Amino acid sequence: MKTTRCAIYTRKSNEEGLDMAFNSLDAQREAGIDYIKSQKHEGWLLVEDEYNDGGFSGGTMKRPGLKQLLDDIDRGRIDVVVVYKVDRLSRSLSDFARMMDVFDEKQVSFVSVTQQFNTTTSMGRLTLNMLLSFAQFEREVSGERIRDKLAAAKKKGYWVGGQPPLGYRLQTGEETKGLFIIHEQADLVRTIFERYIDGPSLVAVANELNEAGYTTKQWTSKKGIFHGGKRLSQKYIHCVLTNRIYVGKITHTRGDHTEIYDGLHVPIIDPATWDTAQKLMTKQDRKNLHRWTHPHLLKGKLRTSDGFAMSPTSTHRPLTKKSETKQKRLVRYYISQKAIKHGFENCPIKMINAVHLDELVQGIVLSHLDHHELIQQPTEVRNQWIRKIIDEVILASDSITLSLITDQVEQLRQHDFRQTPTKSSTHPTCLYTPDVEDCGKLIQLTLKIQIKKLDGRRLLLSPDGHDLVIPSTPEPRQHIVDAIGLAYRWHDGLIKTGLQIREYAIEHRLNRTRILNLLPLTRLSPDILRNALAGTLPSRITLGDLLTASKQLDWDRQATELGINAAMNQFNSAQSAN
Repeated sequence: MKTTRCAIYTRKSNEEGLDMAFNSLDAQREAGIDYIKSQKHEGWLLVEDEYNDGGFSGGTMKRPGLKQLLDDIDRGRIDVVVVYKVDRLSRSLSDFARMMDVFDEKQVSFVSVTQQFNTTTSMGRLTLNMLLSFAQFEREVSGERIRDKLAAAKKKGYWVGGQPPLGYRLQTGEETKGLFIIHEQADLVRTIFERYIDGPSLVAVANELNEAGYTTKQWTSKKGIFHGGKRLSQKYIHCVLTNRIYVGKITHTRGDHTEIYDGLHVPIIDPATWDTAQKLMTKQDRKNLHRWTHPHLLKGKLRTSDGFAMSPTSTHRPLTKKSETKQKRLVRYYISQKAIKHGFENCPIKMINAVHLDELVQGIVLSHLDHHELIQQPTEVRNQWIRKIIDEVILASDSITLSLITDQVEQLRQHDFRQTPTKSSTHPTCLYTPDVEDCGKLIQLTLKIQIKKLDGRRLLLSPDGHDLVIPSTPEPRQHIVDAIGLAYRWHDGLIKTGLQIREYAIEHRLNRTRILNLLPLTRLSPDILRNALAGTLPSRITLGDLLTASKQLDWDRQATELGINAAMNQFNSAQSAN
């Protein structure tokens, strides 16, 4: 029978009578002990530690006994918490709800002896859900009251947003409630508006003022913590230029609606200067090409062949499956909504690595357009144009189809990139030519593929199993790099110590079989090792393939067996073109 560890929590609001030989806390504990004994047939066992709070209110969480109880729950030392009545644990519904969240997370049950309240039963859980519903109602009502109070204050023109922005301070001493101008900072605000109107570039304004020694607003909190004093950024300049407080207004946003009220404070910027700056910003937004910086290129444009959207997502995973460090790598991928809604077993596509798919789409589009000036643009500019051109991407288990908007393609070809600064920029290269179909408003590019899982990765390969695209930035596969590193470390260790593999494994507490499996990697040719460590091996080559090839002592035969001679020639040609 499984043992259930039970802790009894007792509390009394005042200290009266606590010095008696048998007080209220003792009575509560005794009732809890009797209840635990009645559940002995269920494997319930009382823990030795006592959790008592004498002279502490139930309206606060700041109780030493409760803190110790929650700490032991967090360490996994308790399975059930027993109290005399529910209000002994807390008189605040919001605090009680927070504690129940902790209990639920740690799979700890809660029992009230005198109220037949036990979350190990279905009725107890129903009662708990009812209490949590009331707690949620209390929080929502409190939130509405606060929001209504803030809205009423802003409607009267008061600042209620905490620390005021650059140029203003809160009242001090006997000053009336409101905002007051800090003249030195107000001069900087006026300078920002003047510099931007003279030459509407956020970056140029920030650089000029930084060189002049200006910084963001500086202040010290009530706790004595210093804030601000940092370099001015493009984002900071933008916030100043769009803050209506500088023309004497107070804004209040609720949901998607923003109200603008006349403030009680003195404005720093006159209406004419404000209007001029806003018109320039609107003009710049229309004129400049917005750069796409979202990590998922195909967000909102990717679907499976049966009509389900593929949503962007990401997760952090260990560097390797047997990683002993806490370091993790960010993995981005697209996941099919069909897999989420109907189960992974019912979806042939499931999920695809986002970096792999994005680079394939980039390579297909850039190869089809053959637009030299676009290729030379920075990555974020190229991606913006690619998103603008692509109407939809359909991914099937045997093909990928890109629908390009004909009008946008023509607009790209007529666009003058001479005013856009260029820099050296690598780009993905597609190794295969897609089928092209002109559908009038759309141009469809279809490429035959296969989806194959290799070394735990779902990859898009050609029907005959080769890479479809050469990435712009090769990335070594960590598990292959680690395996090669271990092989050479063990190889050097065996040579230096002169030990046999069995002796070496025992001395270093290693798995002899694993040493035997990986040691052949030291026989790989320098070219293969160089490509493995640089991340330029074809995607289809797995660690198992390298181990098989390493059994060949002839380096040319290794390359032939892996079939990488032609692939390396393609890669080197593409790199030279980039």
